[in-house]
Amino acid sequence: MIQLICLFAMTASLYATTFKPQAIEQQVRESDGLFQGNFLKSKTVELENGSLATQMIFKMTKEVGLQSDFFGMDEVIVHYPGGRLNDKYVKVEGVPQFVPGEKVVLFIRNVDNRYWGMNLGFGSFRVINYGKEVVLVNYVFPHDQKFGQITMQRFEQVVKTIKGSGLKVVQSVHYPASPEKGDIQRLPASISEGQNRALASKSEQLDNQHDQPKLNVFWLIIALGLTGGLFRMSARKTHK
Repeated sequence: MIQLICLFAMTASLYATTFKPQAIEQQVRESDGLFQGNFLKSKTVELENGSLATQMIFKMTKEVGLQSDFFGMDEVIVHYPGGRLNDKYVKVEGVPQFVPGEKVVLFIRNVDNRYWGMNLGFGSFRVINYGKEVVLVNYVFPHDQKFGQITMQRFEQVVKTIKGSGLKVVQSVHYPASPEKGDIQRLPASISEGQNRALASKSEQLDNQHDQPKLNVFWLIIALGLTGGLFRMSARKTHK
């Protein structure tokens, strides 16, 4: 019976979370970065220390602090504590639940080379259309007009003022189906060398084609000269 209780304690843990209202400006200031994007999917993984974390994957459309242009990425993985993996289950109250395709704005922190959702659900906002305006609505305090709601226009102004840079558009990563002329250097060496060799062979053929008429004209002149000489010799004999 004691073993059963211990097993239950290890596989099903419940953590209560208490949130204290915090101004959006403060969250912007304390975050390592933030982004706007659409939720794609999630999975639970076991970290090096044995704890569980849920990886949530988002398609980014705008961001600040993630350097998406430098790393060439348009998707980001954000970690949250807890999750279910095999016989382990850890539930953490306050972790936001997203619907695939849902548009959100998230504040994140960089810890041990991983992005973590800052302040759990309090650092998460739904992006909704309200009349002619786009509004961010907090997951924890959706009805609080001071801490849980802000227009997108006002939010972008706050970000630019505090971070020193506005939200920048994330460029989607495209992988060409066929190599273009300018992409030859991205191909494996064996392929690019083969293409260069083929181009060289074609060039040599063109050079030979250009040189060939020059040789034909040279021999034609010689032949005409010989023919003319023979014709003059024949004419002299006839006159004699």
